[in-house]
Amino acid sequence: MNKPKLTVTFDWLEFTVLQAQLPAVMEILDLKWENFSPLKVGRFGYKYQIKWTEGNFFIMYNRIDKSNEETVSIADTKIDIKSGAHVMITGRGCKEYAVNHDLMALFKRVFTWSHRNFSRIDLALDDIGSKIVNFEQIHEASINGWFTSRWSKWDELNSRQTSTNDFLGQTIYFGSQKSDLYCRIYNKTLERKANSNTDDAETSIPEAWTRLELVYRKDRALKLAEYIVNDDLPIGHALRGTLKQYLRFLIKSNDSNKARWPTAPWWDELLAEAEQLQLTIEKEAKTIEDMRDWVDRQISPTLSAILKAHGGDLAWLRSTIAEGSKRLSQKHKDAITQFLQKEGTPA
Repeated sequence: MNKPKLTVTFDWLEFTVLQAQLPAVMEILDLKWENFSPLKVGRFGYKYQIKWTEGNFFIMYNRIDKSNEETVSIADTKIDIKSGAHVMITGRGCKEYAVNHDLMALFKRVFTWSHRNFSRIDLALDDIGSKIVNFEQIHEASINGWFTSRWSKWDELNSRQTSTNDFLGQTIYFGSQKSDLYCRIYNKTLERKANSNTDDAETSIPEAWTRLELVYRKDRALKLAEYIVNDDLPIGHALRGTLKQYLRFLIKSNDSNKARWPTAPWWDELLAEAEQLQLTIEKEAKTIEDMRDWVDRQISPTLSAILKAHGGDLAWLRSTIAEGSKRLSQKHKDAITQFLQKEGTPA
């Protein structure tokens, strides 16, 4: 059997930088003012919010200068340093930031800031090929009770296509989603296919792909951050330690005490493989150049065939482009803004 392709990545980072004005926050983030745009509303109790034009990277804050709120630029904004600047980087945002920045270096800069707090860190273990972490296998074991866990509950969430009854998504949760630590396992292939008409249209989708995520919040997130920065061990070691402490899949036996059932070989293999995993910094460059290359590589023959069938008439293509302009996602708008800024053209 081929060696399984396992990786561990950041899938969410959320933290607050205290006792700092926005210039210091920008220095920690290694980002520039001109690459942020204000949003209409804040979030999480913060009145103001700005978004990085190159990806899903958000900063929330409260202002202390109340005069001329509409005209004061981001660079001149004075924030309430007691509530701080709250930063949220989604899973896609982590990949987008990693295109031109060092995600681990960012993590260490935040950690070493004297006044900071981590509120959420998600670690994602991907098994492309589902050789070890196999959703169907985990689902069968869960349904039959072939596991023990410190988490007191588990949930199953499925979604299906109305017309065909085919699965659109399959997810299992161990632990409460409101708790400071829980595990989420899902069919990543189905999730990608469900989004294939929008954000992932330019990405090939593996036929088998299972993702296991651990969500750490509050004190759990801080302890994980301390481990990542202070301990010289692979990040997979932290993930393995959490899984080993909270969850064990089993081989059914006749013993009435489930605790004495043997561990499922695939679970032992997963823990052994995960322990050695270094943090993988996934990069997702969705620039105008990337999109243009994808069009050249993937669909230019299809376009040529359609145009030849229409005798070279471009009316169909113009109509298609016009319709597509109505369906631009935020990812596409950010890519346009980034491209125009690079070219020196006003957005």
